[in-house]
Amino acid sequence: MGNLIPATVLGAGLVALPVRYWPTDIVVGGATLALALASSLVIGRPALARRALFVGARVLLGVGILLVTVALLSLAFLAGIHGDFGRGGVTLMLLVTLLVLPYAVVYPLVELWWLASRAPAPASPATVASPSPDGESPA
Repeated sequence: MGNLIPATVLGAGLVALPVRYWPTDIVVGGATLALALASSLVIGRPALARRALFVGARVLLGVGILLVTVALLSLAFLAGIHGDFGRGGVTLMLLVTLLVLPYAVVYPLVELWWLASRAPAPASPATVASPSPDGESPA
């Protein structure tokens, strides 16, 4: 269920973009869809929950690192090329970077750490040694 929050934030950010740029739409839209699908698998098929959470966290981490990298490159460009004129853009990109960082980088890192620290549920023991209902040995 926790992946629905970053999916909602990324989806809202995608809808709020004033200019359509197809690489951004594909990457962020795909990440939003992957996170929503992972959350639906956690709810609908608990046996696949662990794998779905790993995939969702990895997708979110990859997109988050990409978004933060692009935002930092934009910061460097605006500060270096435009100087004082680009100060408003630098402020805006810094705000975007600081808002994306917790949802798209810190959250999936914590989720991956948590999933890795929890051992998978042990498989149920085989019923080979237990007698069958009619009292005979199953072998």
